[in-house]
Parts: sequence; structure tokens; C-alpha cells
Amino acid sequence: QALFLFPSPTTYSVQSCNRPVLIYGAGIHLSHAEQLAVDFAHMAGIPVAPTWGALDLFPSDDPLVIGSFGTHGTRTGNFAVQNADFILSVGSRLDSKATGTPIESFAREAQITMVDIDQCEIDKFGSRVTGINEDAKAFLQRGGYSCVCPEWLAQIKVWKEKYPIVKPEYYEEEGVNPYVFIDELSKLVPEDTIICTDTGCAVAWVSQAWRWKKGQRFIHAFNQTPMGYGLPAAIGATYATGKTCVLITGDGSLMMSAGELITAQKLPIKIFMFNNQGHAMCRQTQREWLGGTYPSTSIEGGLKFPESWGGLARSCGFMSWSIQQMKDRRKIQIDASEAIQSALRYSGRPTFMEVMVSPDAEVIPKVKYGHPNEDGHPLIDISKEMLIPLWNG
Repeated sequence: QALFLFPSPTTYSVQSCNRPVLIYGAGIHLSHAEQLAVDFAHMAGIPVAPTWGALDLFPSDDPLVIGSFGTHGTRTGNFAVQNADFILSVGSRLDSKATGTPIESFAREAQITMVDIDQCEIDKFGSRVTGINEDAKAFLQRGGYSCVCPEWLAQIKVWKEKYPIVKPEYYEEEGVNPYVFIDELSKLVPEDTIICTDTGCAVAWVSQAWRWKKGQRFIHAFNQTPMGYGLPAAIGATYATGKTCVLITGDGSLMMSAGELITAQKLPIKIFMFNNQGHAMCRQTQREWLGGTYPSTSIEGGLKFPESWGGLARSCGFMSWSIQQMKDRRKIQIDASEAIQSALRYSGRPTFMEVMVSPDAEVIPKVKYGHPNEDGHPLIDISKEMLIPLWNG
């Protein structure tokens, strides 16, 4: 059992728990409390479940990092958060993407303490949470500690091994599995690189599978999720920092800001675009709820794209590559890892890589509306993973 001592503005409280989880959100960055947050977690010894806005705080190999959670999170992240008996959330408004629906199903056996600068975000939970209306940095500066729960950390490690995001069978698929591509790309992108994504499958695949390294910074519009945001964000981040920026986007999103390719013609931007011939995240929802008809989200449903994405990129000053499989067993064309390395190393011009993936490639797992977060699709038997009663709402 852990005794977690945490500070409120006026007093220190002792929380007895067996399965604590620390949630960090984008407020950590907004309050410039990144190192404080890392130190606080390590001092407390509590496993961390970051929201999308805090994924870059820790290297992925930090033993305290659980992984992303929520409607587009990992199974490990969701099993840990949903089974927790105490949650301390700092700098996250715990929106519906994090809590799932109905909100009553979220971490339903946990005592939740929520530190947020906006009292309205705390109030939306009513008596469900203990609220501390305070800036994240001010809260973390007072410190805290915990006796580590080795059994709980061991259980999280079991889930990680049992439910890998990048499954071994993905590597045997023909063509390009997007999870394998993200895994390979993240291994090759160096520290201190800015990672930008667009909305849709791109951000979900990155949030689930990216292997974060020290000094990397994740830029996304997060819960606003506008399509077309990624390229302008990458341009702005590059001008602001002078650093190389890697943009992971989709053909649907890039189509909405393709004119900005010409703006980026002399910047150190590396674009990796998933070409799934449409709006894949929307199509996944249409399969779930609308019987698999795809008006306005597919070429057959009326979408139009450039005849040659590579040609468009080259006309805007980019070096370009296109890959259709991860490994070329016949060695007719360059393997994906070699192409990625070439794109990342090239410094004379910005680079563009078109990554051909199946129009049916999905975010796995993904929680359907009305299901608790532990019940991600495709559905599996979760009875042995839940340490609390199954949701019967």
C-alpha cells in the first residue's frame, strides 16, 4: 500500500492507495513546469498516464510511463487508469476524449484529485473529484512523495507486454502497416526534434506508438483537432525554434493546407504523409455507425486529390520519396527504413515522403461512444484485466 502525501494550497493530505496513477496534461507546458513535473513523478514513484498534450514530457522508455489513455489511447493506459484507486490529475481538463463516455464510467473506483487553473473545468465533475484550483507549476513546486507500489508497477508491465501497440503480426503484413511505420520512424528521428501531427489517424497513431526521446517536442492542436493544422504548425515551429521539424500528416489533412508547401520550400521540414485515399478516421466512424458508406470521405464518395503528391512536393522545392511496403524482399526499390534515413539526413531542401497505406487502416484500439475506456474496439475479453467490477451501465 502506498501513502501518497500531496500538497493543496492550504494543507497536506495523505491518500492511502494501492493503484495510484498520475495524469499530466498540456497545462504542464503552459505553466512551464516540465522539469518540475518529471521530478515530481520520480520523487513520488507513481506511474504516469499523459494526455496527448503531455506525451513528450518523458522518454517512452521511462519505467514510470504507462502510455496514452482515453478514447484513442493504448490498452495498457486505459487498463491502468480505469483500474486505479487514486488519480492525481495535474494540468488536464479531463475532457471527454480522456474520460470516455459516459463520464461516470471513468476511473469509477478511484478517488480523483484534479489540479486545474480553470475552476469551471473542475466544477463540471460536481462532487466526483476533489478540486484544487491552482496553476500546475505552483502546485508542483510544493513537492510530494509516495511509497512505491511494486505490485502495481509489475501489473502495468504485464499489460505492456501482453498488449503491445505494434503487434508482431503487423510486421508480416503486405504493404505498409501505419503502426510499423510510426515505430520505425520514431526509432530513427533524433532527440531534440519537433514532432507535428495533423488530426485524424495521424495523431492517434503517433500518440499510441511513437517512441518519445529526450528533448522531443510534440505540437498538435489536440482537442481542437482541425484538419490542415499540421503544415502551418510545422512552419511556425521551425521559424520559432530553428530546429528540424518532422510532420506526420494524412492526405486529407494536407489537402487542406497544401498551398503552404511553397512557404516551406527552404525550411528544415520533413513531411511524412499517409496516403489512405481519403479521410480514414471519418471512414472508421462510418463503418462503426453508418454501415460502411463513405460519402465525402473517399475518392468514390467525391473527394479529389492531386494526381501526383510527389510531383506537387517537388514543384514546391521538396525532395520526395514514395513507399508502398516496409521491406522490399526482391530489392527492386529502397526499403522504408533506408528511405526514412535518407529523408531525415537530407539537409539541402525540405523532404516529402508519401506513405501508401490501406484505405481501411484503422486506429486500434479505439473506444466507441458509449463504451467505457477499457472496452476498446476491436473488443477483447477484459474480464481478467479489470481489477474492479465490470461496467454495467
